[in-house]
Amino acid sequence: MQERFLSSGIEDEKPLQERCGIVAIFGPPSLNQVPLALRAGLGVQHRGQNGAGMTLQTENGITRYTGEGLLRDIFTPKVVEKKLSRASRITLLHTRYGTSGDYRSDNIQPCMVRASDGTDVVVIHNGEFANSEAMRERVMGPTPEGVSDTYLFTQLLAQATGNSWEEKLVRTLESVKGAYSLAIQIGPQLFLARDEFGLRPLMLGRTSDGWIAASETHALDKVNVRPVREIKKNEIARIDEQGLHTIREGVDGSGLCAFELAYFSRPDSLKPTYDEESGIAEDPRNWRTISSFRHRCGEILAQEAPINNATFVVGVPDSGVAVGTSYAEASGVPYVQAILRDHFDTNGDKRLFMTDNDINAIGSKVLGKLSILNDSEMWEDAIVVIGDDSIVRGNVSRKIVEIIRSLGAKAVHWVIGFPAVAHRCYLGVSMRTEEELIAAGHHSDPVAIAQEIGADSVHYISHEGFVRASNRSGSVVIPRNPQEIFLANNLCGGCVTGIYPVDREGNIFQYAR
Repeated sequence: MQERFLSSGIEDEKPLQERCGIVAIFGPPSLNQVPLALRAGLGVQHRGQNGAGMTLQTENGITRYTGEGLLRDIFTPKVVEKKLSRASRITLLHTRYGTSGDYRSDNIQPCMVRASDGTDVVVIHNGEFANSEAMRERVMGPTPEGVSDTYLFTQLLAQATGNSWEEKLVRTLESVKGAYSLAIQIGPQLFLARDEFGLRPLMLGRTSDGWIAASETHALDKVNVRPVREIKKNEIARIDEQGLHTIREGVDGSGLCAFELAYFSRPDSLKPTYDEESGIAEDPRNWRTISSFRHRCGEILAQEAPINNATFVVGVPDSGVAVGTSYAEASGVPYVQAILRDHFDTNGDKRLFMTDNDINAIGSKVLGKLSILNDSEMWEDAIVVIGDDSIVRGNVSRKIVEIIRSLGAKAVHWVIGFPAVAHRCYLGVSMRTEEELIAAGHHSDPVAIAQEIGADSVHYISHEGFVRASNRSGSVVIPRNPQEIFLANNLCGGCVTGIYPVDREGNIFQYAR
């Protein structure tokens, strides 16, 4: 049995990039936390592959080291031994792809500014501030062109007025809007904060001698730490020698970017769950895996979009596999992993859309990353159902259809675990233009989209079906305006409906309940 590789003439499917990943460690000042931070960092590497940075709070001040590429390329054994082999109480690590600001090295986090009183302010950020232009206007002094929203926030915090750093932080956060999970070192203290909508995840774990916070529970798994809880929506917490303190009370309840569930988070990371009646967070031992959510999407698709007489189902690696396998099981149709991903290829361990600083070069990198089993007996006259997490641009799906048809397939149908993406995101996902989104050009019409990619049909999970999958009980709040269904259920689906929880100027959307 041979494999047919996708040709180099296609560009990556998704004209967007992953969010950033953050890790923050607070521990004894006598210990070197770098090995722990790097192991945890591997658990958020998938969230940012353009660059990474780390800061250490040592007895001689802040040590900062950044670079471009993956963690393994930046923090080599030689670099760690010569530059980072020292004890630190607070260690911050950030993996970056960049949503606001260009790809200049200045924008690689952690961002660090020395305040007028001599205090070092260090920030790592996952998300994107919606009112960055207003932030720029408030920064005292010149700001270089192309700097990130995180750079602006760090400057504002360092310049803030107040009787204490806690007061300064609260005031600064009250002046910004958008999507953020933040870890901030101010002097000997570590602060953690999350936006009022909970769009970006931030998990907290307890080590044997300190604390660790990270974007996903998988990062905690990498260092054998169980999650204690998530940082709540709108919460500000402080960690110091005396332990964990609440500076601003957060709000219990779910809240997340819908695309985080469908694609960005690792399948083995956990999604916090809440009591349906009280809204209080449940014990982390009862949290659901992201994989279980994606499997539920496949099951719902089997109900919403049954394909009669299907020969077999195949999922597109990696995120589409859960959709495909669960669709097949619920439909009683065989599943065949006929599309493979080569993790040993140069680009096989990367998410290629995360290199969209050079988007025209992405096409050549697909060669070898995905391959299709070249078994004519399997494909001949087959009615094939392909499961995937999303279709954003359509180039890869078009090429897959072309190859499968050339192998003899009679019909090709797609089932997609995320509704049609028709709008740009300005809350943390880098999308260039709506013109690049295939659904935007066809008003999210699946018939027209199927025609463009050469498929017999394309079936997106319904808005209601997606929301039902996200809730363990399957309950859904139905608002008067159907386009507000994501917001009504504590999700952001702006890239689907064009309705966001907060606009670019920072105004909060009020939906009709």
